[in-house]
Amino acid sequence: MKQIFPSEKTLEPIDFYDRRRVSHTDRPWLILNMIASIDGATHISGTSGGLGGPADQKVLATLRSFADVILVGSGTVRAENYGVPGIPSNESGRRRSEREQSVRPRLAVVSGSGSLDPSIPMFDIDQKEGSVPLIYTTKAGAENLFENFESRAEIVVFDSEQVNMTRVLEDLHGREVSVVLGEGGPSLNHQLTEAQLVDELCLTISPIVTGGTGTGIASGSVLSNPNRFHLA
Repeated sequence: MKQIFPSEKTLEPIDFYDRRRVSHTDRPWLILNMIASIDGATHISGTSGGLGGPADQKVLATLRSFADVILVGSGTVRAENYGVPGIPSNESGRRRSEREQSVRPRLAVVSGSGSLDPSIPMFDIDQKEGSVPLIYTTKAGAENLFENFESRAEIVVFDSEQVNMTRVLEDLHGREVSVVLGEGGPSLNHQLTEAQLVDELCLTISPIVTGGTGTGIASGSVLSNPNRFHLA
């Protein structure tokens, strides 16, 4: 990849993104990674695949290699048919081992309604190669989950009508999670930004104009306290 700011140089994604990330006193460091078209759409025909390419996939794999947990909304899990995260290899794997992280990042899904299909590939993980996914849900959602997911996931139930993202990150902090990678979708991103929880935003701009009425990377009402980021 080519860095253009603050100075021009060519480097590998792992060298650009490999920096010390320190968790907060009450929650992990949160990286948000998204891809969008030039006109701001986050998907084509329901998935992000049509926006990405080899370079974007390399960045995604690199960011995943730094994460202890990948956090994603249930709508994105269903639309993208999420699989088990790959085990970082070569240099990414070596650095991950040096940081004494697990062999692969753990998946955590937010589903207030509990509308998840146990046949989605991400729930087929071999427990010898990593922990089963976490599912954060409500009491109402739990009724739809325990029967089908008891051995396929660890279910965390909140006594509220919606899953509170601050409490999700507090729970992950209690599990000694230091770095979380958020992968959307836009509704989950809105909740995270509204709660001022995003420390780092990695946004790939795809050289495509889609038109239509697609949502931006944070879909919802106007933020009560708009987040301001600085180019790094």
